[in-house]
Amino acid sequence: MEIMKKISITLFVLASLLSFSATFSLSLLTLTTIGVDNGSVDVFPLFYATYQPFDFLSFRVNDYLTLSHSSTWNLGSYSIAQPRYYYVEGKFKLAGTNVKVDVLKARMKATQMEKLDGLRLGGLNFDYYGVGGYIDSAIFDLGAAYDINSNVYAAYASANLLGTTIAGYYETKYNQVSLDVYEKMSLGKLSLESWGAIGAKTSDLLHFSYLVGGKASYGNFDLSAQFLQLGTNKYDASFQTGDPNSVASVANGWAAYADLDYNINGYKLGAFLRYNNVWNTSNILPLYGVKVGYKDFELKIGNGDLVSNLSGEQKIAMELNYYYSLDFGKLISFNAPAAKQVSTTQTQQISATGYASLMDVLLSEEGTVYTVKGTVTSSKDLLGKGSFYIQDEAAGLMIYAPSYTDSVSIGEVVEVTGSTKLWNGMIELVATQVKKLGTGQPTADVLMSLSKTALGSLVYVEGTVKSKGNFDFIVDTGDFSVKVYLTKGTNINISNISNGTKVKVIGILSLYNGEYEILPRSQDDILIIE
Repeated sequence: MEIMKKISITLFVLASLLSFSATFSLSLLTLTTIGVDNGSVDVFPLFYATYQPFDFLSFRVNDYLTLSHSSTWNLGSYSIAQPRYYYVEGKFKLAGTNVKVDVLKARMKATQMEKLDGLRLGGLNFDYYGVGGYIDSAIFDLGAAYDINSNVYAAYASANLLGTTIAGYYETKYNQVSLDVYEKMSLGKLSLESWGAIGAKTSDLLHFSYLVGGKASYGNFDLSAQFLQLGTNKYDASFQTGDPNSVASVANGWAAYADLDYNINGYKLGAFLRYNNVWNTSNILPLYGVKVGYKDFELKIGNGDLVSNLSGEQKIAMELNYYYSLDFGKLISFNAPAAKQVSTTQTQQISATGYASLMDVLLSEEGTVYTVKGTVTSSKDLLGKGSFYIQDEAAGLMIYAPSYTDSVSIGEVVEVTGSTKLWNGMIELVATQVKKLGTGQPTADVLMSLSKTALGSLVYVEGTVKSKGNFDFIVDTGDFSVKVYLTKGTNINISNISNGTKVKVIGILSLYNGEYEILPRSQDDILIIE
């Protein structure tokens, strides 16, 4: 008992010392499926917690909250369920490349599949209690992990060659080896994606499984298709929970997919077709139907069971995914006033001018009412229907004002009154009143790191293009990598950009499905550095 007290005191003192400069964040990604036929519901929440005392060091906990937890951690007379993953992560640079090391219970996930309906062939989903190491550069990626409990390991390597990414994977737990290829190219207004993979047991390489797929995009239309042929090892491929084609996971089985989608302003209308060897031999018609969606919401109507993990036959099913995140700055800070409780029915007045700082708005709770003043950095409706962005000396902020009918242009100074709302992991201000006060000159600040406090701000990065798609590309700054996403209203052309091109990108830092993105506003926001 005395030893436990000493350990507890030591840990408390250590945590207190580290917390002066530490940050702490909590995130929850919830995947929800509802069978409309009988009301069956499947909720799968994924929990993430990160404690970061230094820029190069993080303590992370990830868990699947609804799954059973057979082990516990005992702290004296108290016990808590042991999470699925808990590890220490260190990051540093070595010879110009990014290096990451994970220690304790973690997962190595690497794949170029899962492009259509969650189907994966080969790749790695390797859980380990031990150590994992990763090297990330503009041209190649390497990773390896070792599990000390079962004395098994996994490794992968990928390289980007002239726009084509080739990756190989190997793990000794199931003696699995695989190879996959992904390529994306543009031919004028036509965008093409293609992917393929092979995988097999190392003891039976001749009887391998393979997958081929592709996607063609033209204007607002997307046409996707893929085909899987399993070899003697039915575990070469895996399906996400709820995929109705999981019945095809038998040796020498096959499955075929096809989707046609029309996308506009976040809305999706489409049709789908699914077929496999089990249905074919049983004289069952292919599964087909229509779907309609908006961002993370999707409704499907089909002629058969759409969701195999829900009870009963679901011919009408809805999927709703949402992401919620809370970030905290310094856990302890000297010379800072205590936080005040703010009424959600009154405007918070911070400065003598009566305007709240945009940083205070970003760090506030949902439902708080503010009046703010800022310079417009992105005009209304450009990066999102009904929205625009402003900045002040401290931060940037997204304003959602669908009922405001006047135009709002870059450089205008505005006064906005509204209440805060969390949208897709970002705090926005839902405006009830917008007033134009004059004009100003917004300037972009260099993005030093991917931080929630920079969301909504006009930023810029300089680096090398690591990978490129039709409407996005990845920039490696040397310290971090960030996606640049082109919204359709900007009409930005990136045909002169390829892997290895050095660029300077200006835009609004945003967040979508937990991933940071820079949203450029016009062609002038993307500069090639000679």
